[in-house]
Amino acid sequence: MKLNKTHYFLYTFCRYFMATMILSYAFAKILGTQFVAQPSTYDKPIGSLNGFELTWYYYSFSHWYGILIAVLQIVSAFLLFFRKTTRIGVVLFLSFMVNILLVDFAYSISGAQGMAVLLTIMGLFVFFSEFPLFYKCFFIEPPLFSNQERPNWVNRLKKIKWFYIIVVVIGLFCGLSYLKNKFMGQNQFYGTWKNTDASSEFERLNFEALTTFSINQKCNNIKVNEGVYSFTKDSIFFKNLVKDHNKKLNYDEGNSIVNQNAAKVILLKGKYQINDKYLTIVTNGNKKLNFKRVR
Repeated sequence: MKLNKTHYFLYTFCRYFMATMILSYAFAKILGTQFVAQPSTYDKPIGSLNGFELTWYYYSFSHWYGILIAVLQIVSAFLLFFRKTTRIGVVLFLSFMVNILLVDFAYSISGAQGMAVLLTIMGLFVFFSEFPLFYKCFFIEPPLFSNQERPNWVNRLKKIKWFYIIVVVIGLFCGLSYLKNKFMGQNQFYGTWKNTDASSEFERLNFEALTTFSINQKCNNIKVNEGVYSFTKDSIFFKNLVKDHNKKLNYDEGNSIVNQNAAKVILLKGKYQINDKYLTIVTNGNKKLNFKRVR
């Protein structure tokens, strides 16, 4: 009997504590003290942001998304305040509390990790206090439609679902792996390279997915050029994507158009040497470009 009373008081305390704390989080979002990036964050390169700054910048991008989360947190809090609605309240509470816990640890938001762990443990305690009922509801109770209610031909074909599941799992995995290797594969150039020539007009050369590249200006990281690239065993070609195709053709005295249908113009071509840390490109005009890998 004493253990039962202890369970009751602990169960009730957890419900009220969880509801109170999650209400404070919800009001913080509505009042603009959560999911708000500081002004200085917008002037920092994204690669320099720590986990907290990156997370707050991401969530602050959409105001209505934060309000929606706040509304769901308020709903779960009021459901937890009442015994009759605690079951649905704790399921809703855990649906976002576990995500908060994972974000806090994945992005090293150390100041919030302790409370996130505590609230998640309390939520699991309330959930498992009702576990026999949840188990009965989800595993013991019969499904919505019994075999007698379904057409006979559906019952005869139900074993095919195992074949379908296997085909879907293997097919999707293999298909997406093929597409990744074909279009998103990372060759030896992939990554960001810093121009070691301090007097150059650009600082970063980025080799990206789908054999695309971008060239960024010095200091302000503004993109000054982009396009696609191709390479052979020892040569590399940078091709600029041209929007105004006809205008480019009119001034194409040097016949530089590589593929007129695709409207690609050679921006740079030359011989290259590459290893894990350094990339050297010698252009056809014998200009030497040296790059050091950043990432």
